[in-house]
Amino acid sequence: MMSDDASFKPHNSAAPGVFNWEMVRKALRAAEEGVYCWDMETGKIFYTEQCLRMMGLPFREIAPNIFTESERTIHPEDLQFFRSSVQRYIDMPMVAASPMRVEVRLLNLRSRGWRWIRVNGLLERGRDLKPVRLVGVWVDITRRKMSDMRALEDQNFFRTLINYLPDNIYFKNRESRFVLANEATARKMHVRTPADLIGCRDTNFFTESMAEVARAEELNVMNTGVPITNRIHRETWKNGKQRNSWSRVSKFPWYGHDGNIKGIVGISSDVTELIEAQRRYQRIAEQLDQRNRALEKEISLAREVQRALQPLRLPDRVWTNPNDGSRRRATFHHVYMPSTGVAGDCFEVFPVGDSGVGMLICDVMGHGVSAALIAAMLRGLMEQVANLADTPGLLLSSLNRQLYRIFSQANITMFSSACYVYLDLDRQRLTLSGAGHPAPIVMTADGKAVLPAIPRSPALGLIESALFRESEIPLEPGMKLMLYTDGLTEAHNGKGDELGAVRVMNYLQERQPVNITEMINIALACMHNFTGDADQEDDICMLGVEFLSE
Repeated sequence: MMSDDASFKPHNSAAPGVFNWEMVRKALRAAEEGVYCWDMETGKIFYTEQCLRMMGLPFREIAPNIFTESERTIHPEDLQFFRSSVQRYIDMPMVAASPMRVEVRLLNLRSRGWRWIRVNGLLERGRDLKPVRLVGVWVDITRRKMSDMRALEDQNFFRTLINYLPDNIYFKNRESRFVLANEATARKMHVRTPADLIGCRDTNFFTESMAEVARAEELNVMNTGVPITNRIHRETWKNGKQRNSWSRVSKFPWYGHDGNIKGIVGISSDVTELIEAQRRYQRIAEQLDQRNRALEKEISLAREVQRALQPLRLPDRVWTNPNDGSRRRATFHHVYMPSTGVAGDCFEVFPVGDSGVGMLICDVMGHGVSAALIAAMLRGLMEQVANLADTPGLLLSSLNRQLYRIFSQANITMFSSACYVYLDLDRQRLTLSGAGHPAPIVMTADGKAVLPAIPRSPALGLIESALFRESEIPLEPGMKLMLYTDGLTEAHNGKGDELGAVRVMNYLQERQPVNITEMINIALACMHNFTGDADQEDDICMLGVEFLSE
């Protein structure tokens, strides 16, 4: 229906300049409110200009009746609600009558957009008490409604977020009472829903001593604004309802819109399994530490035994020629440097017959206790093959077969390199045989460093039927021979370069050692100069002999 401002003029106007209809129109326009009057007997409705503007219609244009033609202007989702709300208000007993207030979405007939309005109304009745007129206002609440919807959306997002987080999240007021909590917190406290926590305090769930500690730290957060982050604490539950647990807790000040602290925000996570695992690991670590100390004592004892088996000094071997009374002498020197407590390197020097000397050096695969055990085993096996001491090839073959059988029975894969030298002072000959071991360095009487040719053969313990061949070198007075394990020549410097036998030989030739002791010391100096501060990675064993004729 058309707007009819005349129908809204008050019958008893106030004095001019104090209160008049034009002032009412201006006030309504300023308030963005429109006035309507629905004559229920005639079905006509009257709107002020503000109502028509909300519907997107020009002034005095015929507009649909929002009550009888609501489907033309009310959002479909609000239509049933609007109609039922209006009808319920009309049917309300007069004694219970109060102003009608209904919030709906109104269609702008020009832009086809929607705005939120609140339809307020007051019912007038005739003498027969039947409804005759509904008078009221429309209030544009779009901004407020959109703000409320955004706030509701943010709230729903926040609730969804905290409910899906596995951590316990909760808000407490200044009395340390729960005002909000997520699902995880409800499950932890063994209540049905988060709403069941509202108003509760820690004393409802935990022991008094624990609740007092929590209350004190929450008061401190609220009074100082300083948060507590990632504190690990033990939870003791009231009446033993649950087993004691451990949590990682953070608490932050909760600020209100006025900037004042209104409580705390708490975030906690259950770390019981982690703490219990750490305790188990700590117990295991303590047990391992005890066992390691016991093992270190045993290794220390084994080291002392191993060192005791190595002679401090090797006596000279002297042979006197029965024909002319001349004497030939073999002088020895050795160095033994394990990289760990015990080593897999070993050597043996023993007399053979009236004029011979046997010299064996071995390097067992790996380091430590296992290698040391194999090295000790080799010492024992040497006694069983002593009858072959003057034939190096046969001696190594016998050692190889026995080691192979031991390793096979033990179902282990091990091996040992070896070099055996038989020195015969009567015949003035050196006989050598090797088993995958570096060739010794020989310094001739005229001061040259050379590597004797030794037939290549596999290491001991790998192939049962392996053959070990021999080579011979004539002995000359002043000749020196140095046996060594690969811990010497394979030593690395800081760049990862390997020392090698050639560098040692060149170093020896430059310095011309006068005896076997000096030869070994010079070789060691060469290694230390090359490696610098680099750690010793392998065992080192060096055994030398010098041949003299008197």
